Amino acid sequence: MQFDRQVWMHVTALGDSAVTLPCIGLIALWLAWAAPTRGLAWRWLLPVAGVAAVVTASKLAFMVWGLSLPGLDFTGLSGHAAMSALVWPALLALLAGRGGGAWRLCGALLGALLAVAVACSRVALHAHSVSEVVLGCALGAAFALALLWRHGHEWRLAWPAFFALLPLLLVLPFVYGRHFPTQDLLVTAARHMADGPLHVRQELHGR
Repeated sequence: MQFDRQVWMHVTALGDSAVTLPCIGLIALWLAWAAPTRGLAWRWLLPVAGVAAVVTASKLAFMVWGLSLPGLDFTGLSGHAAMSALVWPALLALLAGRGGGAWRLCGALLGALLAVAVACSRVALHAHSVSEVVLGCALGAAFALALLWRHGHEWRLAWPAFFALLPLLLVLPFVYGRHFPTQDLLVTAARHMADGPLHVRQELHGR
């Protein structure tokens, strides 16, 4: 059991903001660096902001006002699942993009499988309910699909992927396994917004 937990901890680390935020920044930097893809940089940051805003709103809505989805064990969308479903398909599709549409699709599918693994890890570690990870994954995947559908033919690096892999491999060892205090920041914000105690998951189960 302890072994299984350690495996899931390694998987779930791929969805932590400590990893996804640097990846988001690298994608934006790669796109902005070269003239042919410069216009895609802000088109990439828009869905990132959209996913982050919806996840944040869903969590604050529950903590501050107790708003949930009727009949579901739902305290807010899983940020790990949502951002993984956006970042990993987009990142791997971008790295594979110079190989053509088939390679780009393979990259996106591999990223989607990675995102599903992260989502499963959140349930296995009892960090989120099934509804929170399924809806979070669906949100991120919807934004990723819209991005790749709209800009798929442009979604490739202007130089060989090796030159992008190098900074990625230099950054990831320093951030992988670290914990970005996203939830702590949300709790702090919720306390400033709330008139009384914050709502907690136990309320959904009558405890």
